[in-house]
Amino acid sequence: MNLDNLLKVENLISYIGAKEFDDKFIEGLLLKDNKFSNENLSYLNFNDVVFMKCNFQNCNFTNAFFNNCTFLSCDFSGSSFDLSYFDKIKIEESKFSGCVFNDAKLNNVIIEESNFLYANFMESTLQDVFIDKSAFVESFFDECKLKNFVLDGVDFTKAEFFKTKLSKIDFRTSTIDNIRFSDTHVEIVGMIVDTFQAASLAECLGIKVLN
Repeated sequence: MNLDNLLKVENLISYIGAKEFDDKFIEGLLLKDNKFSNENLSYLNFNDVVFMKCNFQNCNFTNAFFNNCTFLSCDFSGSSFDLSYFDKIKIEESKFSGCVFNDAKLNNVIIEESNFLYANFMESTLQDVFIDKSAFVESFFDECKLKNFVLDGVDFTKAEFFKTKLSKIDFRTSTIDNIRFSDTHVEIVGMIVDTFQAASLAECLGIKVLN
């Protein structure tokens, strides 16, 4: 996305208040150094928007729509994205710790060198998602649908995958120490792991691996 073609806005709240929006549609903006907390930004429709060095902590983005957007060096910690939709998204060197994505839909999303500690993706759909060198420590993926979910160097320590099928997902370059499943452990069927990870998963099933 060519930043020169975007309208630079330093205060999104003022921008929204000064204009009449059709269905809260926001397009073609460069949001740089915007800093807000506890704002209600639900139902906004972001199209072709770049968020750069923004801080939107504990904000409400419920039912928001993000299309062809980029997040660069941002902090959205504690914000809610319930029922939101993300399509053609890039997230780089950003922080979404403690964010809630319940029943959200993420499609064609790239996440690089970002922090999603304690994030909650309950009942969400993640399709065509690539995650690289990012942390999802103690995050929740309960009852999610994962399709073409590609990982490289992701930290899932103590993450929870309750009733989420992990078949054909390759975790070999990622950290899965103490990840959690349902009592039936049906989620792990078909996971792709290395030998060391397999031994760790075997312990979850009560199996002792001896040399």
